[in-house]
Amino acid sequence: MKSFLNKVAQLFSRLLSRDLWSKIFAGIEAASPYLETVYQVVQVAAAMTPTRSDDELIALAEHFGVPAIWRSPDKGEAIREIVRAEIKRRLPDLPDSVINRAIELAVGALK
Repeated sequence: MKSFLNKVAQLFSRLLSRDLWSKIFAGIEAASPYLETVYQVVQVAAAMTPTRSDDELIALAEHFGVPAIWRSPDKGEAIREIVRAEIKRRLPDLPDSVINRAIELAVGALK
């Protein structure tokens, strides 16, 4: 039992290390200049897709002027794909990792 508890303690000490937190903060810092733009897009997407129906998804894509094509059968992920396409249209040089991080932060702020 003692060895199990030591392994759990080691796991948490690695997860909560200063290095990990500095990496997380660097990721947030990289996304922060784009959060206002991304938040506006996420806010529109949330307002336009209350029931996540196919018709709402198509209307959302048409509203943004992006292709109404999504790969995921999950409607939440489909909305995310449309939002990602709109952000990529507005900020074409922004890396996907920063776009995804900014979307997550904006969704969290919206809730």
